[in-house]
Amino acid sequence: MQRTIRLSLWLAVPLALFIPAISALAQSGGGAAPPAGNPLALNFKTPDPAHGKEISQSCQGCHGVGLASTNTDIPGLAGQHSSYTRLQLAAFRAKLRPGEVMWQQAANLSDQDIADIAAYAGGLQPGPAWKADDEAVRAKGEALFHMGDSKRNIIACAICHGDNGRGDDRLGVASITNLSPKYGEEILHEFKNAPGYGIPHPDAMRIILRPMNDDDLKAVATYISSMQK
Repeated sequence: MQRTIRLSLWLAVPLALFIPAISALAQSGGGAAPPAGNPLALNFKTPDPAHGKEISQSCQGCHGVGLASTNTDIPGLAGQHSSYTRLQLAAFRAKLRPGEVMWQQAANLSDQDIADIAAYAGGLQPGPAWKADDEAVRAKGEALFHMGDSKRNIIACAICHGDNGRGDDRLGVASITNLSPKYGEEILHEFKNAPGYGIPHPDAMRIILRPMNDDDLKAVATYISSMQK
């Protein structure tokens, strides 16, 4: 239980402590100083994707060439919304999200570096689809993703993430198209098992996933990993 809580803290602690940062992270910077003591609010000028590409070369060792992951344990960053990537990198840099490797990688990034990397990643197309090992499982995941299951009070994932899984940058909804399957399944379990925080995004995921069993989560992860064949 302690391990579950520790791993899930990143889903809500940054939001609970620093709600004002979310709007700041969604902005393009503008040169305004971030609120004092807020490690998630970034101060940056217009992002430079070319610089982001240059400094993200080291990221490709784990996240794949062109930030399209080929490791099922690691998420691809290609095509992820800039505001979401900025938030995650800021959370890693502040050690609010668990992950010692990412703590080390993010430690020396400036606010501008974070914005530039996010802009570069956001301008890429999501990585290629992963091969689904079981088409019946994939078909089940597809049905749950697009239609849900009203008899079991399961809400369709597409309502927030869209039919194409690309999410909505304005609403802070992540792109999950072709997300690596093992990572996708793990993160779904993490959201489902997170304690209630009363914070919109993680709580929405927790509530939506509550009626789903392990087979459902595996099916959804299988589908989103292979959405765009």
